[in-house]
Amino acid sequence: MNDTPPPTLPAAEPVSVTPFWQRMPQLFLFPLQRPALVTILIATAVFAVGSWVALASIPGAPLRAVLVLLLAWAGSSLYAARFGFLVIERSAAGYLDTRRYPRGEAGPDWRRPLKMLAIAAVVPVLIIVLGVILLPHWLVLLALLLFALLLPASVMVLTRTDSLADAVSPRQCLQTALGIGPPYLLLCLFLLMLWISSREAIAFLHGAATPPPPVPADGAGAAPVGRATLAASLFVFTLVGNYFMVLTCALIGYVMYQYSAALGLDVVGPGEVRRGASAGSAAAHERRVRESLIGKLIAAGDFQDAIGLLNDDLRLRPNDLSLHVRLHTLLLHEGSRPRIHDHAERYLDLLLAAGNLPGALALYEETRAMFPEFAPRDAARVPLLARAALEAQKPALAAQLVRGFDRKFPGHPSIPDVYLVGGRILLQTQQPDEAQRLFGYVATTFAGSPAAAEARRYMARFTVGPEAGPRPAAAPAGDGAIRAAPPAGGA
Repeated sequence: MNDTPPPTLPAAEPVSVTPFWQRMPQLFLFPLQRPALVTILIATAVFAVGSWVALASIPGAPLRAVLVLLLAWAGSSLYAARFGFLVIERSAAGYLDTRRYPRGEAGPDWRRPLKMLAIAAVVPVLIIVLGVILLPHWLVLLALLLFALLLPASVMVLTRTDSLADAVSPRQCLQTALGIGPPYLLLCLFLLMLWISSREAIAFLHGAATPPPPVPADGAGAAPVGRATLAASLFVFTLVGNYFMVLTCALIGYVMYQYSAALGLDVVGPGEVRRGASAGSAAAHERRVRESLIGKLIAAGDFQDAIGLLNDDLRLRPNDLSLHVRLHTLLLHEGSRPRIHDHAERYLDLLLAAGNLPGALALYEETRAMFPEFAPRDAARVPLLARAALEAQKPALAAQLVRGFDRKFPGHPSIPDVYLVGGRILLQTQQPDEAQRLFGYVATTFAGSPAAAEARRYMARFTVGPEAGPRPAAAPAGDGAIRAAPPAGGA
């Protein structure tokens, strides 16, 4: 059994989040974004039309008028509240602009606003009824105050779990509030100020509204004007109420986003990005959700499923190096040697193809420690790895890579490059004569190759006496001058 801690996979750098008390100016503009504004106008229009119809029915059918008014209020409130929960849910996930919401994804369940209504309406009644019977009055007042303080936390819990039982649980709500810490009290203060502001705005508009004209004794022609004025007033009042409702939801959602780490939430949206950035697609959202799920599986120790998800992603993006590094880390932790070997070959080839020679060399050394016979699948990659080893001042490793290459792969096009690497190894190991001989062999035998041109540049560094002339180029025997390079052990 593997008792080592779960691996830490590469993650995005943490992004600083503007505190919600500093972001209030932007939040006040949130309900004016087009999707939010359209929702507010539709909900308000539904209630205004219902009010118009209900007012017309009052003289002849007052019960029907009340029923129509209740239906209009319920439909308008449910429609607006569902959008409000969508705002909370998306904001908590990092989508702070309605224009960036993932397309084609269903919103919250229609029953969620009904659950919240039940909490807000039933729980205070239960506290009062049971408190009056069982508790002193001051404890009843304290319980009501505690309920009011935990109501925003209840909204957060309901958004996270969609569970009525969790949302009414004092323990769950208190854990959420304590997770946010002292700023939670500031949030409650801000919400109270928004509620007072909405009441004051409605009262101001009500006082500024033109009073309806008096109704004549015969009632001819005056009722439609009064009904229109009253319906228009209800439209304005409802519009203000819906504006502040959406603003309140945006504030709660942003606080959940700001304290997502403390609340255990996954931020899969773009977060605070500049306004001109393009909207996130459903595919990008789904990819971020899958990455979040993989992180949860790793944290839970379920490496098999996490590896399965990464392999599924690699089938769609086979050249994504970020996926390969995550998969390699997981495979090493899982410890399946056949899977490590198979993936290391593919991963090494991709690193070399991408020109990431230091990363490829590190992977080669790591895998070679587990599998002594490990080598690149493509022999043409061997000189690249050997060059990386030379750049890292590891001539012994470079010699280990190229030793016997001409014998294992006779006639391979990379043989000139391997001999060139062998000459560089000889230079690093203080064997200039052997290096000059090998460079000369490459320059004359493979005259048209890029390796020959590079070999001639190395030969130009040697000083040849005027009477000596150039040395004859002799073919390497067997392993060539590479055999003279130090073995992997150094001797």
